[in-house]
Amino acid sequence: MTGTDPAPARSSRAYSRLSLVALALAVVGAAVGFWGFVSGIDYALNGSGGGPGPSIIVFFVGAGIVVASVVLAIVALVRSSAKMMPTIALAVGLLPIAGLIVAVLANRR
Repeated sequence: MTGTDPAPARSSRAYSRLSLVALALAVVGAAVGFWGFVSGIDYALNGSGGGPGPSIIVFFVGAGIVVASVVLAIVALVRSSAKMMPTIALAVGLLPIAGLIVAVLANRR
């Protein structure tokens, strides 16, 4: 290695770390939100009179994680030259939101 050697080239990845974080947050947030939603329905239909308990808090924490993942996916989509992984992270983050909207619209009277 002499002082005239060129610097090693960086490897170009097909994804960014930010999009991987967004994808992981989307999956975790969807799972947490789904668990809060299902346990809230279980508390409501159980009839024990204890109220929904912490399931509302768990649901909103999951929803917050999903919203954060959507924001990170949009930032990764804008900043990265590779568009596939941030697009997948954005789609996975939007799926729970779309599912919730469909569930609300299906039960409208």
